[in-house]
Order: sequence, then C-alpha cells, then structure tokens
Amino acid sequence: MDTSPLLRALLLAIAVLPMTACDRGDPVTSASPGMRLVQNATASGLPTVVEFGAETCASCREMKTVLDRVAGQTEGRAHVLNIDISKEWETAQAFRIQMLPTQIFFGPDGRETWRHMGKLPETTVIARLGVGAVP
Repeated sequence: MDTSPLLRALLLAIAVLPMTACDRGDPVTSASPGMRLVQNATASGLPTVVEFGAETCASCREMKTVLDRVAGQTEGRAHVLNIDISKEWETAQAFRIQMLPTQIFFGPDGRETWRHMGKLPETTVIARLGVGAVP
C-alpha cells in the first residue's frame, strides 16, 4: 500500500506521541518545544538519537561532546538531538526518563529501537543509528 507523505508523517507523529500525553487527554498542539522537535525528527524518515541530559550532569556534558561529533559525521543522514531536562521536563516525563544521561534511538520509521542509560562511545551511537561515519 502506497501512502501519501502527509499521511505517513501524521501516522509517524501519532506513533511517537508518548502515552502520558494521551493519558492526560492533552491535544497534540499543546506539545512542548522539545516534544515537537522529537516528533519532527522522527517523522522525517531518518534515524534519530535523542539524548536526555542536563548541564549540571558531568556525564551528560561528556555525552554532548560525543553527540556533537556524531552529528558532524552523520549530517544529512541522521538526526542527533539534545534535550535538556531542566528546560524540557515535560518531554523527559513523557519519555519516562529515569536516569541521566539517557539516549533513545529511533529508526527511519519513527519507532523506538533502543534505549540506553549512561555514557556511550561514538562508535556505538553511529552503529545504533545504522549509518556509517564519514571518513
């Protein structure tokens, strides 16, 4: 079945909408800026990694450096997002973040493929995204 790009994007956005937002009955339009950022990235057809961290967390700052390098190596082939939970608490709650840093990986279809708590090496992030690093 061939679906239109608009319908595909809508279906992906619905699939990504966390259950906590649905449980409260919040309309999609009330989503936080961080939630909209994640929804747009996961609806794009590219693999995505979302890092949940905070400036006050030393491991999070280390992961931000790793993810900045990953973003440079995968530019145009994957999305690499950093969500600061001190500014986007609602988004962190919606994704049920329990520890910092936490990385959530999404496939090109917008579905969550893997979740990790703690630090990861650059090579693992790139491998999990499924795109090779640019030499």
